[in-house]
Amino acid sequence: MSRQWKKSIRYHLLIWLLVPLLSLALVSTLASYFLGLALARSIYDKQLANSADSVIARIKTNGDKLTVDLPPAALAILKHNYQDDFYFQVISPDGIVISGDKLLPLPPTINKNGPESTTTSASQSEADANKAPTLKKNDEEPSFRTIQFKGREVRVMTLTVPTPDSIFDHLVIQAAETRNTRKELANQISVSIFLAQIAIIVCGAGAIWIGVGRGLRPLASVEKAVQTRAAGDFSPLNIDEPVEIISLIKALNRLFKQLENDIELQKRFTSNAAHQLRTPLAVVTTYCDLVRKMVKDVEVQGVLADLEAAINRMSRMVNRLLVLARSEPGANAIKSFTQVELSTIASAVTAAHVPEAIRNKLEFEFLAPAEPAFVYGDQNGLEELISNLVENSILYSEPGGTIAVQVITSDDMTLLTVEDDGKGIPENEREKVFERFYRATGTEKPGTGLGLAIVKEIAATHEALITVASGKLGKGTAITVSFPRSGQKPKT
Repeated sequence: MSRQWKKSIRYHLLIWLLVPLLSLALVSTLASYFLGLALARSIYDKQLANSADSVIARIKTNGDKLTVDLPPAALAILKHNYQDDFYFQVISPDGIVISGDKLLPLPPTINKNGPESTTTSASQSEADANKAPTLKKNDEEPSFRTIQFKGREVRVMTLTVPTPDSIFDHLVIQAAETRNTRKELANQISVSIFLAQIAIIVCGAGAIWIGVGRGLRPLASVEKAVQTRAAGDFSPLNIDEPVEIISLIKALNRLFKQLENDIELQKRFTSNAAHQLRTPLAVVTTYCDLVRKMVKDVEVQGVLADLEAAINRMSRMVNRLLVLARSEPGANAIKSFTQVELSTIASAVTAAHVPEAIRNKLEFEFLAPAEPAFVYGDQNGLEELISNLVENSILYSEPGGTIAVQVITSDDMTLLTVEDDGKGIPENEREKVFERFYRATGTEKPGTGLGLAIVKEIAATHEALITVASGKLGKGTAITVSFPRSGQKPKT
């Protein structure tokens, strides 16, 4: 069983409900077995008493002799089933067995040595009968006992019968039978009850499974409300059912509010810091130009060139930080997404970077689709995404290389691909290059480390998927951004 299944509410409910039910089923089955034995004992004891009455009815007095006229046919009737053996005894007051099975133990009241134990052997019973002890007269109510006879459990009924017209004033009648039928009846009762309880438990488990499923169905609305949210949407969940999870909903809303405040503070700090840095950087750049004009020393000119290059890199870094702050999902939540034509945007951005490609001695081409490529999105954000991909390819392509920007349409997707034949990105680093400030191994050219991070944020806002692969013939890099063409505005 998987660990996830063990965390299921259904699993715990089934365990906590079925285990006690099964335990109760076993206890009740055991109780029903003993109740069945008691019921069988009551029923068959009455039948045993009826058999004893039949034996009494066959007692005949002939002068000074007393006989029991019990032919085989009558004895067969007394053996009302073929699973048990039937025994009987007619005993005189002085303990002599007048008729019946002489090996059947005598009643305890005529044992010289006290009450008969349930393990009395047949030879001991026969010896005690030959000693002819005195029989004490009992009440006329029958008595029952269970003994071991011939290695089996036997139920014995003892009855004292007055005989005023006989040579004896009373006789003792013993009727006995084995307990096979009694046990079989008790087993049948127990099995019937147990099977019925198992059926009830199985039906109960099904009812629990279905009931818990229906009871947890309102949680699906909570799941849907959370899953359909776009990144950066921290608005409160407006759900008031089921009652049991209202406290959880309130806790989530408090968490959303706290996250919104924290992220807003972070964005504000980044934006303010970037804006504050732009002015002094512009001033330093101006001073560098003035010093270059004032000082003609070659070494100073070299230092100024290096300083100006560093300032330019810092300026690009500040601008990228501003773009990144605006590109995060939370910032884009207030933007207006409209239906735009991606091919037109890509063509314009590509054209704007042609001079830079020419300066780097690169071949630059744009491949437009045969039909318009409409997507829902923010035009400024898409321009920034394409511009960063193109600038990244220009920066890391060698002179004489080729860069191709292509837009492809299909039934459900619009693909934007920027491909170059440069050094390429190692396969084990293709996911990492979208992290902020990450530079691929072996990268020597200056960069901010934020370009692809911005691409990732803008793509996430437009629900686009980014894939990185090798270029043609396994050389260079091809980055493809897949935009949905669902006809619906991306979630913000």
